[in-house]
Amino acid sequence: MSKKEARQRIAHAGVPVAVPLEPEQLSVINRVLRELPPHIGAADREQAVEFLAAAAQSLDASNLVPLGREIVNRLDPDGALPGEDELAHPRREFRYDTRRDGSVRFHGCLDAETGALLEAVLSPLAKPHDAHDTRTLPERQGDAFAELLETSTTPTEGGERPHIAVTIPLTTLQNGLGTTELAPSAIRRLACDAKVLPVVLGSNSEPLDIGRISYTVPPHLRRALIVRDKHCAFPGCRRRPSSCHAHHIIHWADGGDTALTNLVLLCGMHHRLIHHSGWTIHMVDGRPEFTPPGWLRRRRRS
Repeated sequence: MSKKEARQRIAHAGVPVAVPLEPEQLSVINRVLRELPPHIGAADREQAVEFLAAAAQSLDASNLVPLGREIVNRLDPDGALPGEDELAHPRREFRYDTRRDGSVRFHGCLDAETGALLEAVLSPLAKPHDAHDTRTLPERQGDAFAELLETSTTPTEGGERPHIAVTIPLTTLQNGLGTTELAPSAIRRLACDAKVLPVVLGSNSEPLDIGRISYTVPPHLRRALIVRDKHCAFPGCRRRPSSCHAHHIIHWADGGDTALTNLVLLCGMHHRLIHHSGWTIHMVDGRPEFTPPGWLRRRRRS
C-alpha cells in the first residue's frame, strides 16, 4: 500500500467503527474524538462514534464535518477553559501572500476573545444594505473587512501614516488609458480622498520634480460634506459617514475643484460603482443627483 494509506490506517486504528467507511470519513470521526476534552466519558464517546458512523452511510466526509462539530458542541458546550499561559500569550496567527494580479490571499486564527471582538466589529458592517442586496454572506463579510481597513486609524511609521505610492503618467491618470500595476480607474478612485504626492518623471522615468504633499479633502471640508449628505448619497444607501469616502464629481486630475460643490459622500461599494461603471453624478441646486448608465435606464423602461 502507499505511504499515505499506511499513515491513514495507523491514525484510524483507534477508531472503534464496526462498519466499513472511507478514509476521509474516518478522519472526521477521529478528529471529533481528539477535540473532545478528557472529562467526556467513554460512553458518550462511543455513542458519538456510533452516531457518526451511521450518518456516514449516507453522508460524505464534507457533510459529516458540521455534524461532528455539532456533537462536540453538544457534549462540551462551554469548551475548555483557557489556561493562564494561554491567556497571557493568546494564539494569533495571520498569514497572507500577494498574487501576481495584486490580490491578496490570507488565512489565520484568533483566540476566543479576539475572535468575539472581530465578530462584533464585522457583523454590523456585513448586514445587507437593503432588501435588494444580492451579495452573499462571504461577499458582505469581505466588503465589511475592507471597510474596516479603510476606516481604521492606522499607526504611523517614521512620523507618517502608512501610504501607497503609485507612479503613473499624468496623461494616463487623466484619460484612464494605459498600462499600470493598478487599473487607471482604480488609481483615480484611490486618489479621490488621499494624500497626493505629485512626481514629475522624465523620459527615462527619472524623478525631475517632487511637489508638496497636500490633503485632497481637508477635515473642515469633510465635516461640511457630512452635514450636507449625512450618509452615503447614493440612492437608497444609508451607510454612515465614517464608512464613506469623499468623491470628486469632476476628478482633480481633470481640473475639478476640492470644493463642496464638487464633492459627494460615497460608501466603498458605491464609490467603486461610480468609478467602474456608467453611473454619473451632477450637482443640482447644491445636491448630488445620480444618473444610471444607459443600459440600466433602458432595462428599467422595459
